[in-house]
Amino acid sequence: MEPFLAWPESKVLKRNIALSLVLTALWLATYGAASYITGLHETRWRVHMDWELGIPFLAPFAAVYISINLLMPLAPFILRTEEEFLRLYKAMRVEMLVAVVFFLLLPARLMFPPPVVEGFWAPFFRFADVCNLNHNLLPSLHVAFALTCAAAYAKKRGPLGKTLLKFWAWLVCAATLFTHQHHVADVVAGAALAWGVNRRYLV
Repeated sequence: MEPFLAWPESKVLKRNIALSLVLTALWLATYGAASYITGLHETRWRVHMDWELGIPFLAPFAAVYISINLLMPLAPFILRTEEEFLRLYKAMRVEMLVAVVFFLLLPARLMFPPPVVEGFWAPFFRFADVCNLNHNLLPSLHVAFALTCAAAYAKKRGPLGKTLLKFWAWLVCAATLFTHQHHVADVVAGAALAWGVNRRYLV
């Protein structure tokens, strides 16, 4: 079985890194613009249920939440052919663009009170909170990206590798709730988005 991480051919690596930079630039432009535009008006849709406000805040899950920021940049060293990487690139690009449309059409408000985090987990949470911006809630791109990355990375893994990647992805989904960064509807919508896109690009 191929190693999980390895150095690809130089030509492939350069192309895949270039695509990664394009995707990052697209994310910064669209995700940031959606949050800014939503911040210009006060229209907000209710997407939460009252019982969700009782979900406990668990600071250690902030480390799980931001783990995707480590695993996503490793994609060129996990998906080491042009075809494999291009599939992931296309899937995430579609997820991003679809999500931005929803952010603009269905602006939501996060109803959890801002948590006070001190000690060891505070830097993890601050980083997670900064990455999340203020208004981009439904669907959760964190959920969509985690499930899509796990599906793409798992293709050449054995049963244990597939299980671990799925477990990580669902931990990230849980982390969006336990860090009070998203509501349940956001998670469900993000999972549905990933399911639809993955069937188109990764199957």
